[in-house]
Amino acid sequence: MRIKLPQDMTRWELRRFLDKVDPPNMDGCKLWTGAEISGGYGQFKLRGRSVLAHRVAWTHENGPIPDDRDLDHNFARGCRSKLCVNTAHLELVTPAENQRRRVVARRWRASIQVWTELDEG
Repeated sequence: MRIKLPQDMTRWELRRFLDKVDPPNMDGCKLWTGAEISGGYGQFKLRGRSVLAHRVAWTHENGPIPDDRDLDHNFARGCRSKLCVNTAHLELVTPAENQRRRVVARRWRASIQVWTELDEG
């Protein structure tokens, strides 16, 4: 079950959040510099609960995430970093589409690793 995030962060909560976000890099990613969970996503403590940083950013800028949607770090928008909180790099997708993209991203990363190893050999 997902935690419902407040859309109306206080100034203090927003300042705490933004203090943990780097300025955009060359790819436009705004990388989270705070705590991370084991899967590599940013984690933020909001009103006593640990929540995913990219979900906080989305909810603050765009409103609630529908229960039937996931947030995807969209490679086509310049991003595959789980630490990115730039909402322009995020997209609401169905869970099935998110899973399909996850598989494609894993294959792409594996092909990069294979090519790199071949270049070194």
